Amino acid sequence: MYRLINYLFGFAVIYLFILEAGIYDHARILTALVLSCIVAFIAFFGNWITLDSIKGVVIFGTIVLGFAGWTAAAAIIFFFVTSSLLTRRSRQIGIIGEDKQTVDHHLQKRRDGYQVWANGFWIAIFSIGYFLFSVDGFLVAAYAAIATATADTWATEIGTYKPGKTRLITSFKEVEPGRDGAISIKGTLATVAGALAIALFILAGDFMFKSQIFVVVFTFGILGSLADSVLGAVLSQKENLLTVPADFSGSYSSYLNSVINWIAIGFSGLLALFTTQLLF
Repeated sequence: MYRLINYLFGFAVIYLFILEAGIYDHARILTALVLSCIVAFIAFFGNWITLDSIKGVVIFGTIVLGFAGWTAAAAIIFFFVTSSLLTRRSRQIGIIGEDKQTVDHHLQKRRDGYQVWANGFWIAIFSIGYFLFSVDGFLVAAYAAIATATADTWATEIGTYKPGKTRLITSFKEVEPGRDGAISIKGTLATVAGALAIALFILAGDFMFKSQIFVVVFTFGILGSLADSVLGAVLSQKENLLTVPADFSGSYSSYLNSVINWIAIGFSGLLALFTTQLLF
């Protein structure tokens, strides 16, 4: 399935490059393509992504930088680098540490194509929307989606390492660390920090209402991460809810996690888009 997404977004890039982009857009899109190739191969040889996900990373990076601009691309790089470093630490703990039982399977391997698009699908959609319509709401939505992805990843990676008491978000019943929908004080603080880190990129952007948009991105970044936890708590209780694609190499819980990420990030971005359009 993620290969189909690669083709669809790849075709979109070619179409927009040929029929919609101007001369300055051409230069930025080509620069984005070159830089995305470099980043993707560095990530692969750094043991952060799988071979199959290289195409997805290249296409996604080209879309964000080529259509949303340098600041949005910087926010994505920040998310990717910090999340990969935190994941690597969690994976090492899971393999050799005393707390390996608290580290889920999807934290113990390279990021695959499904995870790339689970986090990047909506960001790519909003970036393309901004390029086509020049409406700031789409760009704000992209930042909110990045903030959600960052907040959720930081919460997972930081919150599962010596988290203290962990409770299910839907019932506040104490559960084991690492369970879908589980929250802790440490993980919640990481959620806030991740959303705040991405919201700060708004201050470097060219927006008319920077302080208000900063609040929108920060708020919906947190809400998106919390929505992810709620969905995780609810959907993880339903067995065989989804059919795992034949080309997916991970566990069912890992695939479900990617789907939940996709839903939560889209929820956050769409709310940010509507809110921006209504208020500003």
